[in-house]
Amino acid sequence: MGKSTIYYHAKICCQKMSKFDAGLLNDEERGYILGIFLGDGSFNKGKKNPRFFVRFTLDAKRDVDIAFQLVNIFKKAGKKIRLISYKSNIIAKTCSKELVNYVKEYINYNEGCKSLESLKNLSENFEYDFIAGLIDSDGHVHEHLGTEIKTVSKQISDRVLEILNELGMPAEIKIRNPPNNSFSNRPRFEIYMRSRDIKQHKNKIPSVKINRYSTKFPRPEKD
Repeated sequence: MGKSTIYYHAKICCQKMSKFDAGLLNDEERGYILGIFLGDGSFNKGKKNPRFFVRFTLDAKRDVDIAFQLVNIFKKAGKKIRLISYKSNIIAKTCSKELVNYVKEYINYNEGCKSLESLKNLSENFEYDFIAGLIDSDGHVHEHLGTEIKTVSKQISDRVLEILNELGMPAEIKIRNPPNNSFSNRPRFEIYMRSRDIKQHKNKIPSVKINRYSTKFPRPEKD
């Protein structure tokens, strides 16, 4: 069978891969994606053939609502994202060159190590949702709403503190020794936001973890 005939029928039967379009999202949604990637995201670009897989690895028991939040955001951006159960995790996975390029505008990613570019001229809404995404990935919210963000990167912790100060949410930071089961064996920086500050700003921080104490996040819409 001729190659052109195969191409013709393949074009009819196959659908083009959907594309991630950050322009379809508002500042809040774009900031949330970056925050949650900084905590729980990873790339797999391939060594020989270019592959642009992006993964968000979440806790299967506690973070299903966060995974649904990602599904809804990516759907709005015109991109499908799969939810895969793997051991104790739920992995939100997609393949998108456009998404990789978008994330790299703000985050340096080198063999799993992440650092923040200088984030300048960002809107207040973008910054609030960036913090929300970081809380939903690397954060812990106490019932009284005192909130911690943990990272092993001093560069990231310093930049997050700058953003919180810009938003009028001064935070405390503590340096902890790595736990015995630590993968990186690096000191851990804990950024603590007081409950009174979270209560004052929580209507502007659309964190799923914070909202668990007040409202339930919507499940993804059915096709």
